[in-house]
Amino acid sequence: MIPTAGPPRDAILPAPVERVLDNGLRVIAFSQRNLPLIAAQLIVGCGGAAEHEDEAGLSALVAALLTQGTALRSATELAAASDALGARLLAASGYDASIVSVSATTPAFPYAFALLDEVVRRPEFAPHEVERVRTKSISDLALTYANPGAVARGVAHRVAYGGAPYGHPLSGTAATLQTLTRERVAWFHERFYRPDDAVLVIGGDLGVDEAFAFADRVLGSWRAPERPIGERPHGAVPPPRAQAVIVDKPDAGRTALVAGRLTIERRSPDYYAATVATAVLSGYSGRLNQEIRVKRGLSYGAGASLTARRQCGTFLATTLVDHARAAEAVGVTLETIRSLADAPATDDDLVTRKATVTGGFYRAIETVDGITGAVGEHVLYDVPIAEMQDYAHRIQAVDAESVRAFAARGLVPDTFVVLVGDASKFASEIARTHDDVRVIPFERLDLGSPSLALGPS
Repeated sequence: MIPTAGPPRDAILPAPVERVLDNGLRVIAFSQRNLPLIAAQLIVGCGGAAEHEDEAGLSALVAALLTQGTALRSATELAAASDALGARLLAASGYDASIVSVSATTPAFPYAFALLDEVVRRPEFAPHEVERVRTKSISDLALTYANPGAVARGVAHRVAYGGAPYGHPLSGTAATLQTLTRERVAWFHERFYRPDDAVLVIGGDLGVDEAFAFADRVLGSWRAPERPIGERPHGAVPPPRAQAVIVDKPDAGRTALVAGRLTIERRSPDYYAATVATAVLSGYSGRLNQEIRVKRGLSYGAGASLTARRQCGTFLATTLVDHARAAEAVGVTLETIRSLADAPATDDDLVTRKATVTGGFYRAIETVDGITGAVGEHVLYDVPIAEMQDYAHRIQAVDAESVRAFAARGLVPDTFVVLVGDASKFASEIARTHDDVRVIPFERLDLGSPSLALGPS
Protein backbone atom coordinates (compact mmCIF):
# COMPACT_ATOMS: atom_id res chain seq x y z
CA MET A 1 0.00 0.00 0.00
CA ILE A 2 1.37 3.41 -0.97
CA PRO A 3 1.68 5.66 2.09
CA THR A 4 -0.24 8.92 2.14
CA ALA A 5 1.86 11.95 1.37
CA GLY A 6 2.39 14.20 4.37
CA PRO A 7 2.09 17.98 4.36
CA PRO A 8 4.89 19.81 2.52
CA ARG A 9 7.75 21.08 4.62
CA ASP A 10 9.03 24.61 4.29
CA ALA A 11 12.33 25.08 2.54
CA ILE A 12 14.94 26.67 4.77
CA LEU A 13 16.80 28.87 2.34
CA PRO A 14 19.39 31.58 2.92
CA ALA A 15 18.35 35.17 2.28
CA PRO A 16 20.25 36.55 -0.72
CA VAL A 17 21.62 40.10 -0.58
CA GLU A 18 22.27 42.19 -3.67
CA ARG A 19 24.76 44.91 -4.61
CA VAL A 20 26.00 46.41 -7.87
CA LEU A 21 29.71 46.93 -8.40
CA ASP A 22 31.13 50.12 -9.90
CA ASN A 23 31.54 48.36 -13.26
CA GLY A 24 27.83 47.55 -13.41
CA LEU A 25 28.12 43.89 -12.40
CA ARG A 26 25.11 42.86 -10.35
CA VAL A 27 26.17 40.60 -7.45
CA ILE A 28 23.79 38.44 -5.41
CA ALA A 29 25.31 36.75 -2.37
CA PHE A 30 24.07 34.34 0.28
CA SER A 31 25.59 32.54 3.25
CA GLN A 32 25.06 28.81 3.84
CA ARG A 33 27.64 27.55 6.31
CA ASN A 34 26.53 23.95 6.86
CA LEU A 35 29.34 22.58 4.66
CA PRO A 36 32.81 23.91 3.68
CA LEU A 37 31.75 24.56 0.08
CA ILE A 38 31.34 27.73 -1.99
CA ALA A 39 29.78 28.09 -5.43
CA ALA A 40 29.56 30.93 -7.93
CA GLN A 41 27.64 31.33 -11.15
CA LEU A 42 28.21 34.13 -13.63
CA ILE A 43 25.18 34.71 -15.85
CA VAL A 44 25.94 36.71 -18.97
CA GLY A 45 22.87 38.10 -20.71
CA CYS A 46 23.56 36.58 -24.10
CA GLY A 47 22.77 33.23 -25.62
CA GLY A 48 21.35 31.61 -28.69
CA ALA A 49 18.68 34.29 -29.02
CA ALA A 50 21.46 36.86 -29.58
CA GLU A 51 22.82 35.15 -32.69
CA HIS A 52 21.48 35.33 -36.23
CA GLU A 53 20.02 32.40 -38.17
CA ASP A 54 23.10 32.08 -40.35
CA GLU A 55 25.40 31.81 -37.31
CA ALA A 56 23.34 29.37 -35.24
CA GLY A 57 25.52 27.60 -32.70
CA LEU A 58 27.83 30.58 -32.15
CA SER A 59 26.93 31.20 -28.50
CA ALA A 60 27.27 27.49 -27.72
CA LEU A 61 30.64 27.36 -29.48
CA VAL A 62 31.91 30.38 -27.53
CA ALA A 63 30.82 28.85 -24.21
CA ALA A 64 32.41 25.49 -25.06
CA LEU A 65 35.71 27.23 -25.91
CA LEU A 66 35.93 29.26 -22.70
CA THR A 67 37.36 26.31 -20.77
CA GLN A 68 39.59 25.19 -23.64
CA GLY A 69 42.49 27.52 -23.02
CA THR A 70 43.22 31.08 -21.90
CA ALA A 71 45.95 33.62 -22.44
CA LEU A 72 47.71 32.08 -19.43
CA ARG A 73 47.07 28.33 -19.79
CA SER A 74 46.34 25.74 -22.42
CA ALA A 75 43.21 23.61 -22.23
CA THR A 76 45.23 20.81 -20.60
CA GLU A 77 46.81 23.16 -18.08
CA LEU A 78 43.47 24.70 -17.24
CA ALA A 79 41.92 21.29 -16.64
CA ALA A 80 44.90 20.27 -14.51
CA ALA A 81 44.62 23.43 -12.40
CA SER A 82 40.92 22.84 -11.82
CA ASP A 83 41.46 19.19 -10.95
CA ALA A 84 44.30 20.03 -8.55
CA LEU A 85 41.87 22.27 -6.64
CA GLY A 86 39.12 19.67 -6.63
CA ALA A 87 37.00 22.34 -8.31
CA ARG A 88 34.25 22.09 -10.87
CA LEU A 89 34.52 24.69 -13.64
CA LEU A 90 31.81 24.65 -16.32
CA ALA A 91 30.52 26.88 -19.11
CA ALA A 92 27.37 26.51 -21.20
CA SER A 93 24.96 28.55 -23.26
CA GLY A 94 21.17 28.57 -23.45
CA TYR A 95 18.85 30.71 -25.52
CA ASP A 96 18.56 33.50 -22.93
CA ALA A 97 22.01 33.51 -21.33
CA SER A 98 25.46 31.98 -21.14
CA ILE A 99 26.61 30.70 -17.76
CA VAL A 100 30.05 30.09 -16.30
CA SER A 101 30.06 28.36 -12.92
CA VAL A 102 32.63 27.21 -10.41
CA SER A 103 32.49 25.44 -7.06
CA ALA A 104 35.14 24.26 -4.64
CA THR A 105 35.88 23.66 -1.00
CA THR A 106 36.27 26.79 1.12
CA PRO A 107 40.12 26.78 1.21
CA ALA A 108 40.38 26.20 -2.56
CA PHE A 109 37.64 28.59 -3.65
CA PRO A 110 39.74 31.78 -4.00
CA TYR A 111 41.96 29.98 -6.53
CA ALA A 112 38.97 28.39 -8.28
CA PHE A 113 37.21 31.75 -8.52
CA ALA A 114 40.34 33.17 -10.13
CA LEU A 115 40.00 30.46 -12.79
CA LEU A 116 36.44 31.62 -13.49
CA ASP A 117 37.73 35.15 -13.96
CA GLU A 118 40.48 33.88 -16.25
CA VAL A 119 38.19 31.93 -18.60
CA VAL A 120 35.63 34.74 -18.75
CA ARG A 121 38.01 37.62 -19.34
CA ARG A 122 41.06 36.07 -21.01
CA PRO A 123 39.97 33.20 -23.27
CA GLU A 124 42.49 32.42 -25.99
CA PHE A 125 40.21 30.93 -28.65
CA ALA A 126 43.26 29.24 -30.15
CA PRO A 127 42.60 28.37 -33.82
CA HIS A 128 43.30 24.67 -33.31
CA GLU A 129 40.87 24.56 -30.36
CA VAL A 130 38.20 26.36 -32.38
CA GLU A 131 38.62 23.80 -35.15
CA ARG A 132 38.62 20.86 -32.72
CA VAL A 133 35.50 21.95 -30.83
CA ARG A 134 33.69 22.89 -34.03
CA THR A 135 34.51 19.51 -35.61
CA LYS A 136 33.29 17.70 -32.50
CA SER A 137 30.07 19.75 -32.53
CA ILE A 138 29.41 18.77 -36.15
CA SER A 139 30.08 15.12 -35.29
CA ASP A 140 27.67 15.34 -32.35
CA LEU A 141 25.00 16.70 -34.69
CA ALA A 142 25.35 13.61 -36.88
CA LEU A 143 24.54 11.46 -33.85
CA THR A 144 21.60 13.71 -33.01
CA TYR A 145 20.16 13.39 -36.51
CA ALA A 146 20.36 9.60 -36.23
CA ASN A 147 17.99 9.70 -33.24
CA PRO A 148 14.31 10.06 -34.26
CA GLY A 149 13.36 11.43 -30.83
CA ALA A 150 16.01 14.15 -30.98
CA VAL A 151 15.00 15.05 -34.54
CA ALA A 152 11.34 15.25 -33.54
CA ARG A 153 12.13 17.60 -30.66
CA GLY A 154 14.22 19.78 -32.95
CA VAL A 155 11.45 19.95 -35.53
CA ALA A 156 8.89 20.71 -32.81
CA HIS A 157 11.04 23.58 -31.60
CA ARG A 158 11.22 25.05 -35.09
CA VAL A 159 7.48 24.53 -35.66
CA ALA A 160 6.76 26.39 -32.43
CA TYR A 161 9.03 29.39 -33.03
CA GLY A 162 9.51 29.60 -36.78
CA GLY A 163 11.99 32.35 -37.62
CA ALA A 164 11.86 34.00 -34.17
CA PRO A 165 15.14 34.22 -32.18
CA TYR A 166 14.36 31.00 -30.28
CA GLY A 167 13.63 29.13 -33.50
CA HIS A 168 17.04 28.01 -34.75
CA PRO A 169 18.87 25.08 -33.13
CA LEU A 170 20.94 26.15 -30.14
CA SER A 171 23.75 23.82 -31.19
CA GLY A 172 23.59 25.09 -34.77
CA THR A 173 23.69 23.00 -37.93
CA ALA A 174 26.58 21.53 -39.87
CA ALA A 175 26.20 24.34 -42.41
CA THR A 176 26.24 27.19 -39.89
CA LEU A 177 29.04 25.71 -37.77
CA GLN A 178 31.27 25.44 -40.83
CA THR A 179 31.09 29.23 -41.24
CA LEU A 180 31.99 30.15 -37.65
CA THR A 181 35.57 31.40 -37.63
CA ARG A 182 37.87 32.19 -34.74
CA GLU A 183 37.33 35.90 -35.50
CA ARG A 184 33.56 35.55 -35.20
CA VAL A 185 33.91 33.67 -31.91
CA ALA A 186 36.15 36.45 -30.51
CA TRP A 187 33.71 39.11 -31.76
CA PHE A 188 30.75 37.49 -29.99
CA HIS A 189 32.70 37.19 -26.75
CA GLU A 190 33.93 40.79 -26.87
CA ARG A 191 30.47 42.15 -27.62
CA PHE A 192 28.34 40.18 -25.18
CA TYR A 193 30.54 39.06 -22.28
CA ARG A 194 30.49 42.29 -20.29
CA PRO A 195 29.88 43.20 -16.62
CA ASP A 196 27.08 45.68 -17.30
CA ASP A 197 24.95 42.86 -18.72
CA ALA A 198 25.87 40.13 -16.25
CA VAL A 199 24.89 38.82 -12.83
CA LEU A 200 27.14 36.99 -10.37
CA VAL A 201 25.47 34.68 -7.84
CA ILE A 202 27.89 33.58 -5.11
CA GLY A 203 27.19 31.72 -1.89
CA GLY A 204 28.02 28.98 0.57
CA ASP A 205 30.53 28.87 3.39
CA LEU A 206 31.25 32.61 3.59
CA GLY A 207 29.55 35.76 4.82
CA VAL A 208 27.80 38.03 2.35
CA ASP A 209 30.30 40.86 2.95
CA GLU A 210 33.11 38.40 2.26
CA ALA A 211 31.35 37.33 -0.94
CA PHE A 212 31.04 40.92 -2.15
CA ALA A 213 34.71 41.48 -1.34
CA PHE A 214 35.61 38.41 -3.44
CA ALA A 215 33.54 39.71 -6.34
CA ASP A 216 34.98 43.22 -6.18
CA ARG A 217 38.59 42.08 -5.77
CA VAL A 218 38.49 39.58 -8.65
CA LEU A 219 35.90 41.00 -11.07
CA GLY A 220 35.81 44.67 -10.08
CA SER A 221 38.43 45.61 -12.66
CA TRP A 222 36.41 44.01 -15.47
CA ARG A 223 35.27 46.81 -17.75
CA ALA A 224 32.60 46.86 -20.43
CA PRO A 225 33.60 47.94 -23.94
CA GLU A 226 32.65 51.48 -24.85
CA ARG A 227 30.42 50.31 -27.66
CA PRO A 228 26.88 49.49 -26.45
CA ILE A 229 25.50 46.00 -27.00
CA GLY A 230 23.17 47.27 -29.69
CA GLU A 231 20.04 45.73 -31.07
CA ARG A 232 19.74 41.97 -31.00
CA PRO A 233 17.95 39.78 -33.55
CA HIS A 234 14.19 39.87 -33.30
CA GLY A 235 11.26 38.33 -35.10
CA ALA A 236 7.62 37.67 -34.44
CA VAL A 237 6.76 34.33 -32.87
CA PRO A 238 4.12 32.67 -35.07
CA PRO A 239 0.70 32.25 -33.44
CA PRO A 240 -0.06 28.68 -32.31
CA ARG A 241 -1.90 26.63 -34.91
CA ALA A 242 -2.97 23.02 -35.24
CA GLN A 243 -0.79 21.25 -37.80
CA ALA A 244 0.98 17.98 -38.38
CA VAL A 245 4.57 17.81 -39.63
CA ILE A 246 5.84 14.40 -40.68
CA VAL A 247 9.51 13.72 -41.31
CA ASP A 248 9.74 10.61 -43.47
CA LYS A 249 12.63 8.53 -42.12
CA PRO A 250 12.06 4.96 -43.34
CA ASP A 251 15.16 3.60 -41.58
CA ALA A 252 13.96 4.73 -38.14
CA GLY A 253 13.39 1.81 -35.79
CA ARG A 254 10.24 3.40 -34.39
CA THR A 255 8.29 6.61 -34.88
CA ALA A 256 9.02 9.51 -32.54
CA LEU A 257 5.95 11.55 -31.66
CA VAL A 258 5.87 15.06 -30.20
CA ALA A 259 2.67 17.00 -29.56
CA GLY A 260 2.91 20.53 -28.21
CA ARG A 261 2.42 24.24 -28.47
CA LEU A 262 3.85 27.55 -27.37
CA THR A 263 2.95 28.38 -23.81
CA ILE A 264 3.88 30.72 -20.97
CA GLU A 265 6.99 32.68 -20.08
CA ARG A 266 8.72 31.87 -16.78
CA ARG A 267 7.48 34.93 -14.93
CA SER A 268 3.84 34.27 -15.85
CA PRO A 269 1.39 34.04 -12.94
CA ASP A 270 0.25 30.77 -14.57
CA TYR A 271 3.66 29.15 -14.03
CA TYR A 272 2.66 27.08 -11.01
CA ALA A 273 -0.63 25.90 -12.52
CA ALA A 274 1.26 25.01 -15.70
CA THR A 275 3.86 23.09 -13.70
CA VAL A 276 1.20 21.03 -11.92
CA ALA A 277 -0.73 20.45 -15.15
CA THR A 278 2.41 19.12 -16.81
CA ALA A 279 3.12 16.92 -13.80
CA VAL A 280 -0.38 15.38 -13.98
CA LEU A 281 0.53 14.21 -17.49
CA SER A 282 4.08 13.07 -16.64
CA GLY A 283 5.77 10.24 -14.78
CA TYR A 284 4.86 6.56 -14.61
CA SER A 285 1.52 7.27 -12.95
CA GLY A 286 0.89 10.33 -15.13
CA ARG A 287 -1.98 10.30 -17.55
CA LEU A 288 0.13 10.03 -20.70
CA ASN A 289 2.04 6.97 -19.56
CA GLN A 290 -1.12 5.34 -18.20
CA GLU A 291 -3.03 5.82 -21.43
CA ILE A 292 -0.20 5.11 -23.88
CA ARG A 293 1.82 2.42 -22.13
CA VAL A 294 -0.25 0.82 -19.37
CA LYS A 295 -3.69 0.67 -21.01
CA ARG A 296 -2.76 0.26 -24.69
CA GLY A 297 0.82 -0.96 -24.84
CA LEU A 298 1.69 1.57 -27.53
CA SER A 299 5.07 2.48 -26.08
CA TYR A 300 7.54 1.78 -23.31
CA GLY A 301 6.82 5.23 -21.92
CA ALA A 302 5.42 8.68 -22.49
CA GLY A 303 5.72 12.00 -20.72
CA ALA A 304 5.46 15.74 -20.91
CA SER A 305 7.73 18.70 -20.26
CA LEU A 306 7.31 22.43 -19.75
CA THR A 307 10.10 24.81 -20.75
CA ALA A 308 9.44 28.37 -19.62
CA ARG A 309 11.86 31.04 -20.78
CA ARG A 310 12.24 34.82 -20.74
CA GLN A 311 9.71 34.86 -23.56
CA CYS A 312 7.04 32.27 -24.26
CA GLY A 313 8.22 28.71 -23.74
CA THR A 314 6.99 25.34 -24.92
CA PHE A 315 4.89 22.45 -23.69
CA LEU A 316 5.79 19.10 -25.28
CA ALA A 317 4.32 15.62 -24.89
CA THR A 318 6.61 12.89 -26.22
CA THR A 319 6.65 9.17 -26.89
CA LEU A 320 8.12 6.56 -29.24
CA VAL A 321 5.83 4.03 -30.95
CA ASP A 322 5.66 1.39 -33.64
CA HIS A 323 5.21 2.94 -37.10
CA ALA A 324 1.95 1.12 -37.72
CA ARG A 325 0.42 2.49 -34.53
CA ALA A 326 1.66 6.07 -34.84
CA ALA A 327 -1.73 7.48 -35.92
CA GLU A 328 -3.41 5.76 -32.98
CA ALA A 329 -0.77 7.18 -30.63
CA VAL A 330 -1.38 10.69 -31.98
CA GLY A 331 -5.09 10.39 -31.21
CA VAL A 332 -4.47 9.06 -27.71
CA THR A 333 -1.86 11.74 -26.95
CA LEU A 334 -4.09 14.63 -28.04
CA GLU A 335 -7.09 13.14 -26.24
CA THR A 336 -5.05 12.77 -23.05
CA ILE A 337 -3.87 16.38 -23.20
CA ARG A 338 -7.50 17.47 -23.74
CA SER A 339 -8.53 15.42 -20.73
CA LEU A 340 -6.94 18.03 -18.45
CA ALA A 341 -9.68 20.42 -19.58
CA ASP A 342 -12.50 17.89 -20.04
CA ALA A 343 -11.86 15.67 -16.99
CA PRO A 344 -10.30 17.81 -14.24
CA ALA A 345 -7.54 16.36 -12.13
CA THR A 346 -8.72 14.40 -9.10
CA ASP A 347 -7.52 14.92 -5.56
CA ASP A 348 -5.36 11.81 -5.90
CA ASP A 349 -3.83 13.19 -9.10
CA LEU A 350 -2.99 16.46 -7.41
CA VAL A 351 -1.62 15.03 -4.17
CA THR A 352 0.81 12.64 -5.83
CA ARG A 353 1.88 14.90 -8.67
CA LYS A 354 2.38 17.91 -6.40
CA ALA A 355 4.54 15.72 -4.15
CA THR A 356 6.64 14.83 -7.19
CA VAL A 357 7.03 18.49 -8.16
CA THR A 358 7.99 19.72 -4.70
CA GLY A 359 10.27 16.73 -4.16
CA GLY A 360 12.12 17.59 -7.35
CA PHE A 361 12.46 21.20 -6.26
CA TYR A 362 13.89 20.26 -2.87
CA ARG A 363 16.36 17.82 -4.43
CA ALA A 364 17.51 20.58 -6.77
CA ILE A 365 18.34 22.96 -3.91
CA GLU A 366 19.90 20.49 -1.48
CA THR A 367 23.41 21.59 -2.48
CA VAL A 368 25.13 24.96 -2.61
CA ASP A 369 25.43 24.56 -6.39
CA GLY A 370 21.70 23.87 -6.53
CA ILE A 371 20.79 26.96 -4.53
CA THR A 372 23.11 29.07 -6.68
CA GLY A 373 21.47 27.71 -9.82
CA ALA A 374 17.94 28.30 -8.50
CA VAL A 375 18.75 31.88 -7.54
CA GLY A 376 20.32 32.38 -10.95
CA GLU A 377 17.21 31.07 -12.72
CA HIS A 378 14.97 33.48 -10.82
CA VAL A 379 17.27 36.39 -11.61
CA LEU A 380 17.57 35.47 -15.29
CA TYR A 381 13.82 35.35 -15.78
CA ASP A 382 12.98 38.38 -13.64
CA VAL A 383 11.16 36.31 -11.02
CA PRO A 384 11.36 37.63 -7.44
CA ILE A 385 13.93 35.57 -5.54
CA ALA A 386 11.57 35.48 -2.55
CA GLU A 387 9.35 33.09 -4.53
CA MET A 388 11.89 30.33 -3.87
CA GLN A 389 10.90 30.34 -0.21
CA ASP A 390 7.22 29.98 -1.13
CA TYR A 391 7.62 27.46 -3.94
CA ALA A 392 5.98 24.50 -2.18
CA HIS A 393 3.10 26.63 -0.91
CA ARG A 394 2.47 28.05 -4.38
CA ILE A 395 2.40 24.55 -5.83
CA GLN A 396 0.05 23.36 -3.07
CA ALA A 397 -2.27 26.31 -3.74
CA VAL A 398 -2.93 25.07 -7.30
CA ASP A 399 -6.35 23.42 -7.35
CA ALA A 400 -8.18 21.32 -9.92
CA GLU A 401 -9.92 24.33 -11.42
CA SER A 402 -6.61 26.17 -11.90
CA VAL A 403 -5.21 23.17 -13.76
CA ARG A 404 -8.35 22.84 -15.88
CA ALA A 405 -8.47 26.54 -16.72
CA PHE A 406 -4.81 26.67 -17.69
CA ALA A 407 -5.07 23.54 -19.82
CA ALA A 408 -8.15 24.88 -21.58
CA ARG A 409 -6.38 28.06 -22.68
CA GLY A 410 -2.68 27.14 -22.62
CA LEU A 411 -2.33 23.49 -23.66
CA VAL A 412 -5.33 22.22 -25.58
CA PRO A 413 -6.05 24.76 -28.35
CA ASP A 414 -4.03 24.69 -31.57
CA THR A 415 -1.73 21.81 -30.64
CA PHE A 416 0.80 20.81 -33.29
CA VAL A 417 2.02 17.26 -33.92
CA VAL A 418 5.45 16.15 -35.17
CA LEU A 419 6.19 12.58 -36.27
CA VAL A 420 9.58 11.22 -37.36
CA GLY A 421 9.44 7.72 -38.79
CA ASP A 422 8.37 5.60 -41.75
CA ALA A 423 5.64 7.83 -43.17
CA SER A 424 4.32 5.10 -45.48
CA LYS A 425 2.92 3.35 -42.42
CA PHE A 426 0.87 6.27 -41.02
CA ALA A 427 0.83 9.44 -43.16
CA SER A 428 -2.48 8.63 -44.89
CA GLU A 429 -4.20 8.09 -41.55
CA ILE A 430 -2.85 11.37 -40.19
CA ALA A 431 -4.16 13.16 -43.30
CA ARG A 432 -7.66 11.87 -42.56
CA THR A 433 -7.70 13.41 -39.08
CA HIS A 434 -5.69 16.61 -39.63
CA ASP A 435 -6.46 19.42 -42.06
CA ASP A 436 -2.91 20.80 -42.21
CA VAL A 437 -0.37 18.05 -42.89
CA ARG A 438 3.14 18.42 -44.28
CA VAL A 439 5.51 15.57 -45.17
CA ILE A 440 9.26 16.28 -45.40
CA PRO A 441 11.70 13.61 -46.62
CA PHE A 442 14.46 13.23 -44.05
CA GLU A 443 17.20 13.93 -46.62
CA ARG A 444 15.65 17.34 -47.25
CA LEU A 445 15.11 18.27 -43.60
CA ASP A 446 16.89 21.48 -42.61
CA LEU A 447 16.49 22.60 -39.01
CA GLY A 448 18.46 25.70 -39.91
CA SER A 449 15.57 27.00 -42.02
CA PRO A 450 12.25 28.32 -40.68
CA SER A 451 10.61 26.35 -43.49
CA LEU A 452 12.33 23.16 -42.25
CA ALA A 453 13.22 22.05 -45.79
CA LEU A 454 16.11 22.53 -48.15
CA GLY A 455 13.74 23.21 -51.04
CA PRO A 456 10.03 23.57 -51.78
CA SER A 457 7.95 20.88 -50.14
